[in-house]
Amino acid sequence: MAGTGPVRFRVVDSEEGTLLFNLIARRMGTISAQEGRDLIKAGGVYVGHLRVRVPTVRVVPGERITVYPEALEHRPLPASSVKFVHRDSAFVVLDKPAGVPVAQTKQSSRGTLSEVLRRVLAQEGMKRPYVGVVHRLDHRASGLVLFTIRDIANKSIHRQFVDHTIERDYRLLVAGNPPETMQCDAPLLERRDGRVSVAEAGESAARDARTHFRRLVAREDPGGGRVLLEARLETGRTHQIRVHAAHLGHPIAGDAKYGEAKPDEELRLHAYRMAFDHPLTGDRIDVCSTLPEWAMERE
Repeated sequence: MAGTGPVRFRVVDSEEGTLLFNLIARRMGTISAQEGRDLIKAGGVYVGHLRVRVPTVRVVPGERITVYPEALEHRPLPASSVKFVHRDSAFVVLDKPAGVPVAQTKQSSRGTLSEVLRRVLAQEGMKRPYVGVVHRLDHRASGLVLFTIRDIANKSIHRQFVDHTIERDYRLLVAGNPPETMQCDAPLLERRDGRVSVAEAGESAARDARTHFRRLVAREDPGGGRVLLEARLETGRTHQIRVHAAHLGHPIAGDAKYGEAKPDEELRLHAYRMAFDHPLTGDRIDVCSTLPEWAMERE
């Protein structure tokens, strides 16, 4: 069902009081009632603008239903996907695998790192576990992601992101022959199609962004030269490193959206270090992930 896009319809008078999962199965015509239940539980159904996760909701005439069929393709992640780099009573830092979304998307709330973390905490005995998504990392990228597990920690952590006092370092493989150091200050703009671009002069919705790059080592591969860089964010805009690297003429390997990629090539972007003040004690926390082989400094 991938790529089919959303299905939208309104409830008519004769459907008043119908159970939502039955209505979806009837209207879709291609799924069973059980699949209708599963689709709702996967977070792929909206009534109006509200995502509904209870299959037995009864519908009312005039309600607008939106269904994302691809949600059926998302499966819960195994508990082994949760790899703790640091944890205490206020927050956790996880090492995210490449290809795993941090949090729910419009199409589905299943198969995300936040969802499996919530499940792991519940299995450990935490009642109604709280998981606060502090920031996101591109789903194709790998590396460190910070979650709060007590809402009291949210304000302090978010303030550090706003004030740019959180240090975040990345490794990336890029094309071309970049200099020893580079800096990009190009403002960024999120487009309606989900892409991010460097803003043109006068675009009021543009957001300031700054990325520092440092050259580490050159690589040789069958497809041409690649250079390993380290990037440090001063701001944390959507796709910031990817767009800034491409804007400087050195797109990240495997980035088909903002550069070029070979078939099935992975995005070579890894968030390997994070440093911030503990939201409750004020102690400085400095953590690193295990580097993937491609991100190691070796000749």
